[in-house]
Amino acid sequence: MSVAGMGWSNSASATEAATFVRQVVQENKATALTYLAVPGFRHGEALPEEVASLLGVPLFWVSDDALRAVQNICPTVSERALQETGFASVAEGCALAAAGPGAWLRVLRQAHAGITCAVAEGEETK
Repeated sequence: MSVAGMGWSNSASATEAATFVRQVVQENKATALTYLAVPGFRHGEALPEEVASLLGVPLFWVSDDALRAVQNICPTVSERALQETGFASVAEGCALAAAGPGAWLRVLRQAHAGITCAVAEGEETK
């Protein structure tokens, strides 16, 4: 199973985010997308719901504890994300946390138009 982790800025659009996530998954030959994983600290925002709907996959909200637990295995460190959210890797962390134990990153964080996306593969969703 593949999980796309996504982070976003307030300027991101749902249509552009869905197109970008789909492109990242397809270009990197990931298995069919199973979930869109996003940080729980942004719960209540409409954008991830819209993106998941456009992608035709369920949305997985990653808790702060689960996101914190995988920060040490995320290869990308964003100083900006760290300052703004307290997490150095949001997209990679969400993907890994949602893909469950033993997950690995097929795609490191990619960025486009205020959206970050990473893809993890794993056996099961946490």
